[in-house]
Amino acid sequence: MQNPLIHPSAKIGQNVFLHQNVQIGENTSIGNNVVIYPNTTIGKNVTIYDNTVLGRLPQSAGNISRKLITDYRPLVIGDCSVIGACVVLYSGTTIANNVLICDLSSVRETCEIAEYVVLGRGVMVQPETHIGARTRIMDMCYLPGDDMVIEEDVFLAPMVGSASENSIGRSQDETSMEREGPTIKRGAYIGVGAKLLPKVVVGENSVVGAGAVVTHDVPPLTLVMGVPAKPIRSVPPRV
Repeated sequence: MQNPLIHPSAKIGQNVFLHQNVQIGENTSIGNNVVIYPNTTIGKNVTIYDNTVLGRLPQSAGNISRKLITDYRPLVIGDCSVIGACVVLYSGTTIANNVLICDLSSVRETCEIAEYVVLGRGVMVQPETHIGARTRIMDMCYLPGDDMVIEEDVFLAPMVGSASENSIGRSQDETSMEREGPTIKRGAYIGVGAKLLPKVVVGENSVVGAGAVVTHDVPPLTLVMGVPAKPIRSVPPRV
């Protein structure tokens, strides 16, 4: 008997485990050995490659300070998106239309990823990260979450890293630690291996040089370089 939540044109690979109330749109292709957790919604013309896990709940062994809940909203994957092999997408996250997430990447709970975003191979997106339309995040980047905001048309070169709290776990009361990730404004370019410290704001159309460590806000239309990063010169806006 045909499952009414799965479109008849959808193609399901071998050893796929579908939990209850999973919705799969027309002309969507699911690879082999994929696990899809309850209430996940997958749009039409989506491609999911082998060994991927969709909609899983976060877990704790009692040794993390982040408070977990039990009623995250379902994972939603928009139309025409492509999810690579061995990707893990958590519940509570929304993936818009035409998003590409490459092999071995992970997007944690309560994230928002807008249309036409690219996440390269091995990208790690932590909870409560918001990524704007047409942003490209290249291989092996680490995004710490905690209200990190990346606006539209941003480019992160490979191996960019960032942080969301300054105490490095040495606060006397870890439950009250203030966490806030960086904000990267629209059109900014972050060079290979750059590091962004908590709460910094990278201004619109600014450029952070390769290997720089950003400890203070970057003005719009400014090139910063070095450790710590310092303004070098102004740059023209991206066309």
